[in-house]
Amino acid sequence: MKKILCVLAVFALIGGSAFSQELKTTKRSGAPITVAPAEPSKGAKAMKISGKSIKGSIVSVMSYCAGKGAVLTKDEASDMAKRGEMLGVVVGKNAKTGKLYLVCNADGTSALIKLANGGTITVTGKIFSKGGVNLITAEHVE
Repeated sequence: MKKILCVLAVFALIGGSAFSQELKTTKRSGAPITVAPAEPSKGAKAMKISGKSIKGSIVSVMSYCAGKGAVLTKDEASDMAKRGEMLGVVVGKNAKTGKLYLVCNADGTSALIKLANGGTITVTGKIFSKGGVNLITAEHVE
């Protein structure tokens, strides 16, 4: 009897936590709740430069991290963007060893559509850098 009660308690705990997680992410009508983008914390050493431009090559973030950072063509970048793969911009002479920037829109959403053309682009926006991660908010893309 004790084993049955323990099993029921475990199922109730798991079910309750899944239900509470669902309540945190959806409204009662079932529509997803939009969360405001997180700002860097006050103590963070984030570099904020308004209007900074970077010029670099579009690469797959996964390939870059695996050491295979090849510049993507328009077709490759477009296919990866449709699949939702992470794309980034590498600044430097060599696409394998340059500095990688993740690109997002000013509202914090992904900028995959802006990177789907592949090749070399210039992105203008604010740059944030923390813990080795570089991010630029794409205010203007050429």
